[in-house]
Amino acid sequence: MKRVIVSLCMVVGCDVSQSQTPEPAESDPVAEAAPAPPPRVQEAAQVQPDVSPPEPAPERTPLAVVDVSPSGGPLKPQLRLHAQRGAKKGQRVVLEMGAPWCPPCKRAKALLAEDGFKAELDGVVVLRVNSDDWGEDLDALGFDAPVIPVYYRLAGDGSPSGDSVRGDRWKSRQQVREGLLAFLRG
Repeated sequence: MKRVIVSLCMVVGCDVSQSQTPEPAESDPVAEAAPAPPPRVQEAAQVQPDVSPPEPAPERTPLAVVDVSPSGGPLKPQLRLHAQRGAKKGQRVVLEMGAPWCPPCKRAKALLAEDGFKAELDGVVVLRVNSDDWGEDLDALGFDAPVIPVYYRLAGDGSPSGDSVRGDRWKSRQQVREGLLAFLRG
């Protein structure tokens, strides 16, 4: 019994020299024959804080402008490829129909090249096609361009989705900026 008290005092942190062993009143043969079980020591449960790994920041995909050239093959497969890649990445894919000689097209091209403007249009891919090079192919695919520049949202298969904006009335840089931002963000 003394051993149990000493062990208990060691676990609890008592001063063993101050412990007193009580005298048994009567001798119990059963108690003397069976050794006392060791004291049960409960360990403090280690509480793990609920620390989840931080959510990764959404991947930024800055505005990308891709020139679609006849040297890359037929137009339809090129548009389909870019539309499918964009869809997998959660990007909005837009077709820009224009020409190098067109003043509103030049303003739009300059604006789309500016880093500050690009930063405002994460997740957008602009496929630039020269209507002089692709005129008949564009018509055959359903891209109607009575004036340029014209911007079309693309469906997942590279065809026009129906949403478009004409930029022929954009006379100033500010008009180009407002028109493109409204369409490309939407």
